[in-house]
Amino acid sequence: GYDPEAFRSLPVTAADVRRLGGDIGFIGSYEAERASSMLGLARAGLGVRIWGDGWGALRGVHPLLAVENRPLYFDEYARACAAFKINLGFLRKLNRDQQTTRSVEVPACGGFLLAERTAEHLAMFEEGVEAEFFATQGELLDKCRRYLAADTARRAIARRGRERCLAGYSNAARLSQAFGAILPR
Repeated sequence: GYDPEAFRSLPVTAADVRRLGGDIGFIGSYEAERASSMLGLARAGLGVRIWGDGWGALRGVHPLLAVENRPLYFDEYARACAAFKINLGFLRKLNRDQQTTRSVEVPACGGFLLAERTAEHLAMFEEGVEAEFFATQGELLDKCRRYLAADTARRAIARRGRERCLAGYSNAARLSQAFGAILPR
């Protein structure tokens, strides 16, 4: 779930895009596999910007990989989600994640989500309609290229992903669903 007071669609200016966004972005902590995936995108000629802790060693490694090495909070986080054309959704392998809060925060903020394909992600969002998913580095690269060149399709998916979040992924809605499933009627 997500907190609709914090993770909401905010107006994004051209200055916000320069300050927080770009073509492809990731907001989250460092992990080696994530770093490898994003460096692969940069080496393939795509601009990637990373916000979060622990990324300092990647600064200056590639000219198309912008490492901010600090977290984003509150309105900056929400604006960054909307200021990126593509928001990457990597999962934490150590935790065996099938989804994260980012899985709903990004679309709730109006951002286009391209996340790792899992059964839970596929149950939450219709692939190619409300979000996009990848399983391999090749598929990640192909989908980044496709959606960077398809503004109308990308914006429509982001809009439908946001609508899906508004229809039942808020923390209150998720708690209500959970209590409804366990409490006698």
